[in-house]
Amino acid sequence: MALTSQKAYLIAGSRTTVAPIGGIFRNTPIQDMAAAVLEENLQQLHISKSEVDDIFVSNAIGGGGNIARFCALKAGFSSHLLGTSIDRQCVGGLDAIIQAANRVKSGAANLIIAGGVESFSLRPERHYPTKWNESPMKLERPPFFPEDDPTVPLGDFVQELKKMHNISEKEELEWVQNSHRKTLAHKTVAETEIVSLTTNDPIDTFAREITENTYQKSKAKFGHTHPCNTAPKADGAAFVVVASENMVKKHNPAHCVEITGGFTLGGDPKSFPILPADAMKKIMQQNNINWDTISHIELMEAYAVQAILCAKLSGAPVEKINPFGGAISRGHPIGASGAILAVRLYHALKNTQKTGLAAIAGAGGLASVLVLKSI
Repeated sequence: MALTSQKAYLIAGSRTTVAPIGGIFRNTPIQDMAAAVLEENLQQLHISKSEVDDIFVSNAIGGGGNIARFCALKAGFSSHLLGTSIDRQCVGGLDAIIQAANRVKSGAANLIIAGGVESFSLRPERHYPTKWNESPMKLERPPFFPEDDPTVPLGDFVQELKKMHNISEKEELEWVQNSHRKTLAHKTVAETEIVSLTTNDPIDTFAREITENTYQKSKAKFGHTHPCNTAPKADGAAFVVVASENMVKKHNPAHCVEITGGFTLGGDPKSFPILPADAMKKIMQQNNINWDTISHIELMEAYAVQAILCAKLSGAPVEKINPFGGAISRGHPIGASGAILAVRLYHALKNTQKTGLAAIAGAGGLASVLVLKSI
């Protein structure tokens, strides 16, 4: 029997502020962050929890288990709701939304809440044995491909790409400065997306003025990837509501943005930072659109060099990328970062009749891309 082909829409989206390690969410478990955002989305829509078919939750550095189920129960959903947990590292939050959209388009579901949550502050420590019965080694991250050495920082891959493509330090500094300036200038824009978990959560507190002197001091202390040119480790959650045409007709949401395309692709693990460039070019070909069609691009800035290269290799107009600031100045709660891009894009597009794109890279050779169109 052929599957039903339907359209899928985003009809709500919200997130927490992005907080630094040891910041306002230092004692907030991931299920509490997620529950607050899940409930806020449904409250905005005046939709009952009983109408939700599933919850897709991305989490990369937590303790494992069915995180989605855990978050759903914390938020007060029925015990009959299974929850779908996703660990695709940095792309997970956007990939969760793509998978939810595909399920809705297939006719298998009418309403799914999808996104991600992460806590660097409360993450468990990772210890890996090298051989049976030997003392385990404490590691910041797992290996992402068979030849990967988890003792080597991921930033080393970025450094090699920087040399290969002749990215100057001046270009890098300018990207960093612009990211911070845009975030500082658009705090009121970010405020419309944010669910407060405390009385008055501050808005994305990393943003500040970055001088050349600040940049050079950071470089001297931390090396080629440092706190100024790398998205800071952070805590946060972000979710969107993915709905079928039937649900849109039934509830008539105030804002409706169509998911016109999206996928996650694989590529060379060592070139993972620049894979979003391939994904962006591929999805535009599939949707018969070009950069003139796209009004707004949310591109993950895990590293300044990575964002610069993705823009150059894809041909994306720099003036359309992260107009309200990016992760360099906002922070990187890994499993939630892709979902934050989608939330930001949803709010930027609603009521505009315009098209936007979100893209993110993931360690191990992954890239996710999503195209949204306001209707």
